[in-house]
Amino acid sequence: MTEIKEDQRGLKMKLLVVLLLVVAIFIAGCAAEDRGIKKVSPAEFKEIISKEEVFVIDVHIPEQEHIAGTDAVIPFDELEKYQDQLPSDKDTPLALYCRSGSMSAAAAQELADRGYTEVYDLQGGRNAYMKELGG
Repeated sequence: MTEIKEDQRGLKMKLLVVLLLVVAIFIAGCAAEDRGIKKVSPAEFKEIISKEEVFVIDVHIPEQEHIAGTDAVIPFDELEKYQDQLPSDKDTPLALYCRSGSMSAAAAQELADRGYTEVYDLQGGRNAYMKELGG
């Protein structure tokens, strides 16, 4: 009988650890939004980039055809090398895209880590934008 109680206690402890890990992962995921990264749909992206104050960056490599209104083309893995092309004001809204979304997600994280406070990442990249909006 004591073995069963000890096994139940061990199982409860394992469940508690798993629950705590799930909560920690959830909080970490929410922290990305708190740091200024927001994943947006193609329709939201189009509306955001229509604003004059938004700086639009294509981070895809190799270079691709750009969405109209793109301000800079900076490879996602060379942001530090081309930091002189980025706005010096870290509160400038940045709108990032690549072909499918993975490179822009990496770039968004790096820019947020560098202190940019408002970073928009196009979900699905240029492919989704063209499919949904056609240009």
